[in-house]
Amino acid sequence: MFQSLGIVRNPLKTSLLSAADVKSNPVAVKLLGPLARLANRLGGNFRWQHLPVPFEVYADGIDLVIFEEFGSGAAALHLKDEVERNALLRDENYRREFRKDYDAKFGMRVWHRDFFDAEIVACPDPAVIGKSFGEVGRDRGGLHPVDAFLDLVLEHGNELRWRTTISNHRPEVLRKLAADSGIQMGFSDAGAHLRNMAFYNMGLRLLRHVQDAVRAGRPFMTIEAAVHRLTGELADWYRIDAGHLRLGDRADIVILDPERLDASLDAYAEETVDQYGGLSRMVNRNDDTVSAVFVGGRAVFNGGVPTPLVGEHRTGRFLRAAHRVPALPATEGVLTHAG
Repeated sequence: MFQSLGIVRNPLKTSLLSAADVKSNPVAVKLLGPLARLANRLGGNFRWQHLPVPFEVYADGIDLVIFEEFGSGAAALHLKDEVERNALLRDENYRREFRKDYDAKFGMRVWHRDFFDAEIVACPDPAVIGKSFGEVGRDRGGLHPVDAFLDLVLEHGNELRWRTTISNHRPEVLRKLAADSGIQMGFSDAGAHLRNMAFYNMGLRLLRHVQDAVRAGRPFMTIEAAVHRLTGELADWYRIDAGHLRLGDRADIVILDPERLDASLDAYAEETVDQYGGLSRMVNRNDDTVSAVFVGGRAVFNGGVPTPLVGEHRTGRFLRAAHRVPALPATEGVLTHAG
């Protein structure tokens, strides 16, 4: 962080991961904003990246990056051969080590390591769906939660699907983080973990949070400020010519229906990816909320579906940092008319 100050060298603009209210350490989040503001007062240009929604993750079996936090979890993830991995998961010495890592109370960690806070959402055995691994352990004669988890992984492999929330679970803390000047919106990470998370609509969910608070008479930010935090503020900080509505600018615009900033934003959805052999990835389907998307004045999404332009005509442009990228001259017939 303090490398951004530029002591004995030029200041380094720095954006760091991440400002999160982690369950494993509920006190640490109180330090993040003050540290960023201190660095900036001393001449730095520092921002934490913050995901403004609960960090809920899904997993198939044991395939989840959080297990890399400790040795026994990493040992299982590094075995790609199913036979070898299953042999490891059955080994009592390995299980003893996993239980030791799971029960450790101190040290740097992100995962809360609580299998009672992990819900099974899909499994060939319907009796366990909706339960936590801790509850399954109790049902099976008082098994340690780790043993209940590993037993289910051995029984069902990647057909066992479960979820847990790692951080950003307290709305009152999310409100403070969203309004902090030392924090910027970012860190979705969903594109790197296709089966585990989908935060592509995090901006919509922030707008819903702000709108709900305003309507309840307890505003923590104006709608206008929230829109700016998601657009112009980021563009200005990264020196990209975007994020504003001005005469002569490119008409890169998203049109939203504010009445559909509702519970539909939390809906679970998947979509297959042909390029990855038909892999089913987590996505967000908010077609009723996003009315239209225009790139360079041309509609690429309208009425809940992509337009014929997508995949056939180039509408976007490369945006170089610190360079103006104004609208291109266009004939009347090329542009899309709203309404």
